[in-house]
Amino acid sequence: MRRLVYLLSLLLLPHVVWGHETTSTRADISLDEKLGQYISADAAFVDEQGKRIILKNTIDKPTIVAPVYLSCTHECPVLLTGLARVIGKLDLVTPGKDYQVIALSFDDRDTPAIAHDKKKNYLKAINKPFPEEAWRFLTGSSADIKKFTDSIGFKFQQDGAHDFSHPITLVVIAPGGKIVRYIEGVSFLPFEVTMALSEAAEGRVGSTTRKVLLYCFSYDPLKKSYVFNILKITATVMVLFVASFLAYLLLSMKKKRGAV
Repeated sequence: MRRLVYLLSLLLLPHVVWGHETTSTRADISLDEKLGQYISADAAFVDEQGKRIILKNTIDKPTIVAPVYLSCTHECPVLLTGLARVIGKLDLVTPGKDYQVIALSFDDRDTPAIAHDKKKNYLKAINKPFPEEAWRFLTGSSADIKKFTDSIGFKFQQDGAHDFSHPITLVVIAPGGKIVRYIEGVSFLPFEVTMALSEAAEGRVGSTTRKVLLYCFSYDPLKKSYVFNILKITATVMVLFVASFLAYLLLSMKKKRGAV
């Protein structure tokens, strides 16, 4: 019976982590969600203008943080483009007033000059006027990067001279530094992001709805959309049926033995 419960837990409670893993190694990466906890109080970074800031003090409104590295040619540009596109579709919240965006590099070799160049490209990708001060690109030292990534449960590793393996996620943070939502993947829904910002404005930790959806749906990078996992759902229903039937048989056998 214990083995049955264990197998069911593996099937029904998967921890889905989006990530980029280089082909050169089996990466040791993970995303340990720290919902309800706070980001590092003293992690300091430099923005694209060369201004030094304490990250936690900068988060005075709901904030979407995208942990990336700026020399990436794989998933990071896709993530930032997806982010640019979705914030261009947010009609119920005002950038700079209701929320802000931060692209934070976890590569200590990135510089404010590189950040400045990258920022221009992604502001254009929004496809509508967007206040420059509402999307900052931050770089920092390895020590400060570690403080921040540890505080959000973001484990990455460097592979070779230029590559990193890392989770792919946005982190939504409430004013004061409280972590309220993780949004994994590279394609985002305006409704989902608006809801996350609303939760952050209230300091309320987000629900696990997205995890449920990720179990039922998977992202198809070729179609650039979510597709229903009919095989997984069918298998789950069958496993539940068999488990229920076995449990019924076990209970029936115990009752018969008790009657004897």
